[in-house]
Amino acid sequence: MYYFKMKAISLWPNSDPFSCPKTDQFILPFTITDIEEYDTAEAVVQAAKEHKLVVFVMGKPPALYYLYKMGIQDDFNYTNSSLYTSNFYRAVKKDNKEMLTTINKGFAKISESEYKAIDEQWFGSKNLNLYEHPLLKIIVSIGGTILVVAMLLFLWNRTLQRMVRQRTSELTEALIARKQVEAEIRTLNTELENRVQQRTAQLEELNSELEESNALLEEEIVKREIIEEEIRNLNDGLEDTVKMRTCQLDMLNSVLEQQNSLLHESQRVAHLGSYVADIKKRDWLCSPELCEVFGIDDTYPHTEESWMKIVHPEWRSKVSNYFLQAARAHQGFDFVYKIIRINDGAECWVHELGKFELDENHKAYRLIGIIQDITDRKFAEEKIVYLSLHDQLTGLYNRRFFEEELKRLDVPGNYPLTLVMGDVNGLKLINDSFGHAYGDELLKHVAEVLSEGCRKGDIIARLGGDEFVLLLPNTDTVETEKILKRINELAKKKRVGTVEISISFGYETKNSEEKDILEILKRAEDYMYKKKLFEGPSIRGKTIQTIIRTLHEKNTREEQHSYRVSELCQKMGEALCLLDGEVQELKNVGLLHDIGKIAIDENILNKPEKLSFDEWEEVKRHPEIGYRILSTANGMAEIAEYVLAHHERWDGLGYPKGLKREELPLQPRIIAIADAYDAMTSSRSYRDALSNKVAIEELKKNAGTQFDPVLVELFIQKVINPTPNF
Repeated sequence: MYYFKMKAISLWPNSDPFSCPKTDQFILPFTITDIEEYDTAEAVVQAAKEHKLVVFVMGKPPALYYLYKMGIQDDFNYTNSSLYTSNFYRAVKKDNKEMLTTINKGFAKISESEYKAIDEQWFGSKNLNLYEHPLLKIIVSIGGTILVVAMLLFLWNRTLQRMVRQRTSELTEALIARKQVEAEIRTLNTELENRVQQRTAQLEELNSELEESNALLEEEIVKREIIEEEIRNLNDGLEDTVKMRTCQLDMLNSVLEQQNSLLHESQRVAHLGSYVADIKKRDWLCSPELCEVFGIDDTYPHTEESWMKIVHPEWRSKVSNYFLQAARAHQGFDFVYKIIRINDGAECWVHELGKFELDENHKAYRLIGIIQDITDRKFAEEKIVYLSLHDQLTGLYNRRFFEEELKRLDVPGNYPLTLVMGDVNGLKLINDSFGHAYGDELLKHVAEVLSEGCRKGDIIARLGGDEFVLLLPNTDTVETEKILKRINELAKKKRVGTVEISISFGYETKNSEEKDILEILKRAEDYMYKKKLFEGPSIRGKTIQTIIRTLHEKNTREEQHSYRVSELCQKMGEALCLLDGEVQELKNVGLLHDIGKIAIDENILNKPEKLSFDEWEEVKRHPEIGYRILSTANGMAEIAEYVLAHHERWDGLGYPKGLKREELPLQPRIIAIADAYDAMTSSRSYRDALSNKVAIEELKKNAGTQFDPVLVELFIQKVINPTPNF
């Protein structure tokens, strides 16, 4: 086996004994430049497939075999003439003639066609049956597929035709229903059309007037040709009038369009939607605004059952009964009820107005109406009703409700009927000390205590301020005492900050119809005031102690300052040879002089920088606050006056009253000196403590202006114990 490499070669089919690529060119003279040998026939054909050679010489059977095996049989030609011929012989060993005879007989049995088949098999070619040809199988497969697809398309087409006919029928029915709805909408718009017709009639009248004016003008033109200039001027004026009327007409049309737009917008803003219900078909149609009110979309079924599903379960029977009654009586539909929105489950109130339409037999067959979401209005009304009967601060019933209940419960079936009056002790004192917000919190806790202590069905009301009343039906004196005991025990457990809850109670019971209920109420109130007079001083004393303790807990510096000032006042009283009771009173004033600071913001009291004008004005309120606190306690009226005046000056420039000299009582003059001295010799958030020497110099410097000069001298000599050189 050889491979011929040529400089240039071009062969035509079946031109020579060499196998070569197919071409339509004629062979040209060439020169063999290279001959390459291969080990196997398969290697030669593989090289031909990879285009490493164009002509090769080898035996025809193996060449055809590998050409077909590698799929390149159509790329090469071969000649029928041979370069050389080799014969194959059958041979056996010598003297084995019997085997030779057997072999020859066997080959003799092979027919010419069998030889040809064997030859074709070894040449690599095969005569394919037409029905076994691969291309025919492919064509048959494709044809079968096309036939199946055609059958499927035919069936699908028939199905689509049935669906189209069915859908067309449904659309026709929907179109008929839509036309009916449009007819009803036209009926609803009749009023609007009437208005348009009225406006149109007015415009026609204006146009008629304009035409008459034109006719008159033309007559004037004919009659007065000599005054053409004047007529021309009149025409100009007429054109202006026409333009003006045209503008007015355009404006009217624009206004009409705006009104239509505003109508739709107002329905949306007002949560107002419309509907048409077919009573016979039991279905309904609605506007987009109503869909929004119901919380539904286009997929929601518009049946009678679906409508009732929107209605709140507690209202379904009421709505159904009302609807049936209105339909029988041919009355309009005007009803307020509750619904549950489909999309979010929210409960809403709606107001429905409807009108029944009657058929030729005077039976209702259609309902046209509107529905408005009035949830906000309903809640507002309920809130107004609630506030009209309840105390806004505590949530208890108010005086108005109590007075109505008092009349309602004043019947023999509720006897014995007990009325309990309660008054919160120390409320004014707490308001003055801690502020009204603190007092309001106390009242809320009192309301909680009363609610927990009373029974279900008892009426608890706040009459105003610090007064409460309990209305206890079917309750005798023994049961009332148990209830009040339970309330007092609950009150002891509750505190507002450090303040205890204290309530004075008085009650009276009505056992018979002869007694006047208002007289019973008055007696309960009288008993309450008597008890308050008995308990009040003790409660106020406890409250004042609580205020002092709270102030000292809030500001330990104030606690130390109060005790030092109290001690200085005691020494000053002893230096003045006052009576023991007066010295003790002066000591107490020194201890309580800054009690009003309980109501001053802690941040202001502890501010390290200089106070602003507003902050300083706030601090200056503490003498008045202290006065209000102490004046509520029995036996502390004079001390309250001294606390009020402890920031007055000798020259009258102090606060809050601007008293001067002997107008000031002795006690506040002493407190002013002791307070100033301790303030100077103690550390403050904004400065360090001053020495005694510096403090004494300041007292001397301000003697006769801020302080009583005689008391300053005595304070330095007897209380501070100055140096011997003084």
